[in-house]
Amino acid sequence: MEKRNEHMKKVADEFLQDVKSCFGENLQSVILYGPAARDENAPGRFSIHFLVVVRDNTPSALAPCSVFVKRWAKNRIGVPLFLTQEYIRDSLDTFPLEFMEMKSSYQVIFGEDVLGNITFQVCDVRSECEREIKGKLLHLRAEYLLHRGDRKGLIDLIHRSLNTFRLVFAGALFLKKSAIPEKTAELLKAMSREYGLNEGLLDTLHGIAHGGKKPDQETDRLFDLYVEELDKLSNALDVFCPTEE
Repeated sequence: MEKRNEHMKKVADEFLQDVKSCFGENLQSVILYGPAARDENAPGRFSIHFLVVVRDNTPSALAPCSVFVKRWAKNRIGVPLFLTQEYIRDSLDTFPLEFMEMKSSYQVIFGEDVLGNITFQVCDVRSECEREIKGKLLHLRAEYLLHRGDRKGLIDLIHRSLNTFRLVFAGALFLKKSAIPEKTAELLKAMSREYGLNEGLLDTLHGIAHGGKKPDQETDRLFDLYVEELDKLSNALDVFCPTEE
């Protein structure tokens, strides 16, 4: 763990120097978010995500970063999100789940904490929750057809889908006025309790996806059960009636 933290600090420091050289006084904030911020990267799936807040994110202002993109990729850094504070403020009604997911686990590397004080409206969260879970379930079923009977492929699909559904899970807990845990395992437990889902199954799937458990039954059957639980959550969100804020 200590070695990983040292490596992460080195990568973050180098990244910060790169963006400082690109933006100078235009740079307002650099934030690490996602699995690396939660220390939840699974073996072989390490990825690092940064939010870079600048005063000007026009293409010409971002152009100097192009020389660093290939090196960032070698360090497992995805192309950062280059946003302005105005964009964040004006997008909370459109993308509440994405910003809620960032806010659930992040580290300020430089500058202002632009996520700390942002708030969300119940109607916006409920609307995106319903839209996202229905859309993601369609894609999940379609991708399952590519991996049916492929144990390794299905485990990878479960891992990727748990990450993509995280934002819906966080939103679902927000609607219940429940605390949103940082760690995915605790997030799944809290969501299971609030929505009556199969906590044991989701815990097993999380363990399998992160390499800590072996399937005790056919992977295809586990996947069927997984989708059944997601359908239950989708139905609950469909009929959810927001109370007055």
